[in-house]
Amino acid sequence: MNNESTVLLGEVLALELFKTSTVITSMESINKPVSSVNVMLDREILNWISEDGQIVLTTGQIFEKLSIQEQVDLFREIAGKHVSAVFIKITPYIESLDTEVIEVCNELSLPVVDLDYHVSFTEIFSATYNLMFKKQTNVLQRVENLHKDTMNVVVSGGNVEDVLKSIHKTISSPVFVRDYYFEDTYFLKSAFENDYALLYENIEGIQLEGKSTKVIWDTIAYKEQEIERLIIPIFVKNQVYGHLVTYGKERPISNYDKLGLEAASNIIALEFLKKISVQEVENKYKIEFFDDLISYDDIRRHKAIERAGNFRFSDSANFIILAIDVVSKAAVDDAERSLKAAYLIELICKDMGRAYMILNKSDHIYILVMLKEGETISVVKRYTKYIYEILKSKMKKHQTKIGAGRIYKGLSNVRKSLEDAIKALEGASFYLEEDVVYFEEMGIYKILSQTSLKSELEIFYKDTLEPLVAYDLRKDTELVKTLEVYFQCNGNLKRMSESLFTHYNTILYRLSRIQEIIGMDIEKEEDRYAIQTALKVYKIFRNSLG
Repeated sequence: MNNESTVLLGEVLALELFKTSTVITSMESINKPVSSVNVMLDREILNWISEDGQIVLTTGQIFEKLSIQEQVDLFREIAGKHVSAVFIKITPYIESLDTEVIEVCNELSLPVVDLDYHVSFTEIFSATYNLMFKKQTNVLQRVENLHKDTMNVVVSGGNVEDVLKSIHKTISSPVFVRDYYFEDTYFLKSAFENDYALLYENIEGIQLEGKSTKVIWDTIAYKEQEIERLIIPIFVKNQVYGHLVTYGKERPISNYDKLGLEAASNIIALEFLKKISVQEVENKYKIEFFDDLISYDDIRRHKAIERAGNFRFSDSANFIILAIDVVSKAAVDDAERSLKAAYLIELICKDMGRAYMILNKSDHIYILVMLKEGETISVVKRYTKYIYEILKSKMKKHQTKIGAGRIYKGLSNVRKSLEDAIKALEGASFYLEEDVVYFEEMGIYKILSQTSLKSELEIFYKDTLEPLVAYDLRKDTELVKTLEVYFQCNGNLKRMSESLFTHYNTILYRLSRIQEIIGMDIEKEEDRYAIQTALKVYKIFRNSLG
């Protein structure tokens, strides 16, 4: 650790005050750090020295009645307290320190200074602490200047990259900004071209659960050597949204680096907050337009169509809606999760070359896409797959589900694509066992998922499958599962036995019991089709039906 505000012993000795004093031991330990000054009038004072790096002031009076061995023992005890140096007014109390004592001090790397008798202890206190104050003030002034520079950058419209350029003027070490919220990493690549790849690999590994609130000052392996690394959290709304990371590649990280980057982290937090606020405002404006567009009120819908040109939409084009759900596997901030997912989707949609709108609405994200003339669902599938893969890789603690509506012509029909997309998303989330579902490919589920049929389907379910579901719950059996496997295996009893790890005769017994309970014959075509349909209805409504 390179603490630029720390006063070194050599700097103290360079003061005019000590011009007539002499270092009587080796000069090898002359650059020990100095933390404070203390006076030793007797040996008892050693019991009160608990801080490393003190300068101890004393006089030869303490030593005049001590034997050489006792003097050696005293200096050993002083060295054990990690004292930076001992300043002794040797004369007129004793003629000098014995050679043996000086040799022991050299062995202990304990500097001893023969202090000029006319220099008062009060002057030493004043001069030393004044030197400490000046160094600390200098560092704080530099930190203040860095803070002003970076603040001016943001106030004048600069972004995170501009802030990094400002930091680089005074902090020469490579500095990264890791943004967990928007999944960005900022770095002055041009300034550290040769180190970019290795350091970027390290920075990508810094997740710290994404939320570490502590400053971390550690070391890492870099090009077969150990270098220092400093990680500083960036707080937004009392949460950690990212980290500032610097590496002591050419020189050790200094205390100024730490203080300066802590100040800069607050400026970068403002920039993060600005991006989040802009996204929230834009989303609110788009939702107002979208709500009007899908409204059953003709007036609202026509007003939205009139404003569609603001979003580069043409009323005569073909449109499709994707509904996306990013479900957290743990307790997290839902608003943060949705905004982050919307931001990642935005990055992908920018490359589509098509007019689009992303809406962060309640617990889902919707994408309205205007297709080019002649384009089919194959184009949509390509981008949907890309969106799914990005969300899956970038939001590993979440589960992504996507439902795609059908393609419709004209903005007035966007509501239909939305309804389709929601049904496809429900299928992906609850009963189709797929993460991405296209409404057009849902088969019989396209009909069974229609809201207008829900009450009739519930009655149909209760008349067919409900007694079997109730029996399973009451008896803790798996007859519904057996029935599902029956249709999966097309009634092949051997395959059923293998799939269920159950004996052939047991399968026969279960099928017989199933037919008794539901009062239907699976050998009859009409009954078999009704049971198969009831199983599909059960899949759709199992959460509400119980």
